[in-house]
Amino acid sequence: MREGHAQEFELFNDRRDAEQYLKALVRARAEKVNEEESAGRSKRRREVFSHLSAALIHGLPIVVVPEQRVEVIRRGASRKHRHLRVRNVPLMPGDVMTIGIYRVTTLERTIVDVALTYELATAVAMIDHALSRGLTSMEEIRTAFAERDAARAQRRARCALDLSDARRESPAESVAAARFFEHGIGGFDPQVEFRDRNGHVFARVDFCHRAAKVIIEVDGLAKYSMGPRTPRKALEDEKVRDAQLVALGYRVVHLTWKQLFLVAPFEDIKRIVAERVVAR
Repeated sequence: MREGHAQEFELFNDRRDAEQYLKALVRARAEKVNEEESAGRSKRRREVFSHLSAALIHGLPIVVVPEQRVEVIRRGASRKHRHLRVRNVPLMPGDVMTIGIYRVTTLERTIVDVALTYELATAVAMIDHALSRGLTSMEEIRTAFAERDAARAQRRARCALDLSDARRESPAESVAAARFFEHGIGGFDPQVEFRDRNGHVFARVDFCHRAAKVIIEVDGLAKYSMGPRTPRKALEDEKVRDAQLVALGYRVVHLTWKQLFLVAPFEDIKRIVAERVVAR
């Protein structure tokens, strides 16, 4: 295994472990609250899981787990504890649903809360996932956004909605799209197909800038480790395909998960696109 791929596996495992630990905290909180309510011992106002905790319950992807705190909405004072964050924000009856043992904000309200609270890439990844799998529609998300009376972070949340695209197939692609926007890089279309002389598709790339003839591939771990092919075979096939694209005049750039959180790779992409547009 390449050193770079080994580092990617380490990052993937760290992210997965953080997510699993947060899931365990959320479940433990739900079980405790439900037990107290059933026994009539609860003195708390009823709370609702929200934000990233709600996202986990709905099965939405979380790009980064910033802290190991369960997030709930509850009337009263907002406060932070070691493993709990309580927010006192308004909830309409239609904003709450029950999934198993969890009282949780609806999918649409969850997405809006995340878009208003967390970084752009986190929200875009969730919206792309929900749209691509038909879990909701952009119209329903925008309706929930319009109903959320929050003056702060409105611009960032609207940006997340505008950037979202159901064609993206992974959280890594969603993060890349958010980074393109943040670095002022435009012109990339997602999931572009290339056909040979017989009309057969020989490549479908993550992003393609047609004017500059630049292709961006986001190399998530699934590409090399979770399909039917061995990692070696996947890499060999990738080299053959890249050579075909280069023969058509394209520049192919591969990004790892780690590089999605660095500035330099996107500065390089911006420079490459500008140079190739001028040259053409």
